[in-house]
Amino acid sequence: MSGFVKFDPRTRLVHLEEHLRRIHRNLPIEEARIQLLRCRLVAYKLIAEIRDSRYDKSYVDRLMSEIYDKLSEISGSRLTDPYMDPCESQYKILEELKSYRYRDPNERFMRFVREEFREIFIPTLFLLTYLCRSEKKYTWDEVKLQLDGIMRDLRVDVSWDECEDELKRYARKVFPVLDIAVAV
Repeated sequence: MSGFVKFDPRTRLVHLEEHLRRIHRNLPIEEARIQLLRCRLVAYKLIAEIRDSRYDKSYVDRLMSEIYDKLSEISGSRLTDPYMDPCESQYKILEELKSYRYRDPNERFMRFVREEFREIFIPTLFLLTYLCRSEKKYTWDEVKLQLDGIMRDLRVDVSWDECEDELKRYARKVFPVLDIAVAV
């Protein structure tokens, strides 16, 4: 036995929901917003593993909507869920990431951004690219080109080969539950 406890996807989803409902207590709003991106990635993966019609994209969207509303209430400003408008969010997230080059790289938040870049921002922008149905959107190659510049500016060390392999595995699992009909 390996010493790791492996929960079934339903149990993990319950734990994720509990974490989301108290995320505002443990993190500054700026960091919580980024953690919500990660949590959605995990939630999509879990619902794909569960394969039960009660747990679908709309289930995750409703849950995340509740959490964004709660964070908006706490912060006093309207926080929008990027997945509600994936086309616009594609641009907004890239612009926000570009703005981080002007921040102190030693700041705790910036260390967090660099450490989590591969696990949060790359897959989030990947999904937003494929969820955006507009003709006027960045392609994944255009997003990657911009991410290259951002990663260089922020000194993020990421191998695209590793990322692409992970993204393909993730896409094979979650694209069907997100009604994305693109082969990767």
